[in-house]
Amino acid sequence: MSDFYSKPVRRGAEPSLRVSSSQAIDRASRSIVVGYRTDASPRVLQEAIAAAERAKAALRVVVYATDNTAGPAAGRIDQVKEISLQIIEAGLEFEIQRAGDDVAEQVLGLAEEHHASLIVLATRRRSPVMKLFLGSSAQRVILEAECPVLTVK
Repeated sequence: MSDFYSKPVRRGAEPSLRVSSSQAIDRASRSIVVGYRTDASPRVLQEAIAAAERAKAALRVVVYATDNTAGPAAGRIDQVKEISLQIIEAGLEFEIQRAGDDVAEQVLGLAEEHHASLIVLATRRRSPVMKLFLGSSAQRVILEAECPVLTVK
């Protein structure tokens, strides 16, 4: 019997969150994880690519619309293609994931799983009241990450 406080037990395989990737991403020995808001400045991806080039690392990008949605939706497919093309032009290995239920957990999990040397996060300004009501994935990642976090407005 379950109650309101228990997490649901998932039965069966989890669906893949990966929407795009390079062929050799699973062999990448170094990684940088990117939390990419769909309304982010182009500087976020530019900074992530520059950091990956310096570290000779792959990029693992989580694309999300807000702290509470599981984008990319159908309208965001072109944006995923654009992100992919920019990373391909830089000559980097990559994977792009759609956001799951908890963006912060997903970013932190990817960073831990792949021993990321850096997390690059898109941030935006929020009032303290909005942070209280909506929470902040960025704030959680900054506080809980095991590696350095670069935030970009």
